[in-house]
Amino acid sequence: MAKKSLPPLSAAEQALMDILWKKHPASVLELLEAVNQGRSEPVTRNTLQTQLTRLEAKGWISRDDSSRSHAYEPAVAEQKGRTSVLADLKQRFFGGSNLALVRCLVESGDISEEELVELRKLVRGSSAKKGDEP
Repeated sequence: MAKKSLPPLSAAEQALMDILWKKHPASVLELLEAVNQGRSEPVTRNTLQTQLTRLEAKGWISRDDSSRSHAYEPAVAEQKGRTSVLADLKQRFFGGSNLALVRCLVESGDISEEELVELRKLVRGSSAKKGDEP
């Protein structure tokens, strides 16, 4: 049975998830302050509320209505969310190929020598684990 992936996120929704994974639960006002930090054109409360409604409908966040100011928090763990986003990206841009995705990262030249060393360790560790399995 194939894993059911989460609905994809827009860039603005991803930014909100990054905030909520770091700081939760959070009210609309707290989120508005965090989203607008360092922005030249602030996001309006209505725009933020629309994004939160969409994230809730997609199953990414939950809302606690027990107090006057609603509190929002992730409904999806950060690692699971990032894995889902990566799986969507891999499928859409690399035909589902892990090799094509990693090749693109390596050949872009944006990976430091330290990251390449760490990547080699991860590959070796993964290969060793697979070799231990029957």
